[in-house]
Amino acid sequence: MTRVDRLITVFVDDIPEHLEDGFLYVSRECHVALHNCACGCGEEVSSPLVPTEYTLVMEDEGASIWPSIGNHDFTCGSHYIIERGRIRWAGKMSRAQIEAGRAHDRLLKRGVPPKGIKAVIAWFKRLWIKFTG
Repeated sequence: MTRVDRLITVFVDDIPEHLEDGFLYVSRECHVALHNCACGCGEEVSSPLVPTEYTLVMEDEGASIWPSIGNHDFTCGSHYIIERGRIRWAGKMSRAQIEAGRAHDRLLKRGVPPKGIKAVIAWFKRLWIKFTG
């Protein structure tokens, strides 16, 4: 398996048993986007398309998914953004950053606005600009 820099979006009714590298499989019915890790490690990445997880936007050039894909629990530890079908590699996050992001996600899922939300949003914006700007 090799690293990919682009994902071609394919809409599916049923989730395929085998995912091919270089494709982003989107199931509207199952509210999920799936792809093999862009680094080429072979791990399957699942992005739930629900308000407290990921957002998918379709554009002429391809799909964009936000927030970034952080495969922190995979051996590869890859971190990237899918923007208009292209992979935008992001830097590795420290364990403290990962845990802070997970704590923020848990609060959002419980419907509790985290303290200092403006600071968290500003941090995500800085991260986005750093890797896409």
